[in-house]
Amino acid sequence: MDYVVFRSGTTARRSGGFLSVLVRLLAVAAAGIAILAIVLVGLFIVLPLLLAGGVALHFYLRRRVRRTQTRPQPDGIIDAEYTVVERREP
Repeated sequence: MDYVVFRSGTTARRSGGFLSVLVRLLAVAAAGIAILAIVLVGLFIVLPLLLAGGVALHFYLRRRVRRTQTRPQPDGIIDAEYTVVERREP
């Protein structure tokens, strides 16, 4: 009895010859090398760039905050944001 998903009968097995084993070993080795390359690129290129960017952003924001805090306001003007809310009678 044969269906597309399920077969109850036995099928012929592939021969486990030398060429088949060699192709499988080469595929596993290629996958291992690709994963190792991805990990090394992430560790030695991407991670240092992220750390350097984070440190640069920290110092940039710290400098901006310090500069705005130490700048005196002219003529006693308070710099603030206002929201105007209008009351409407029904």
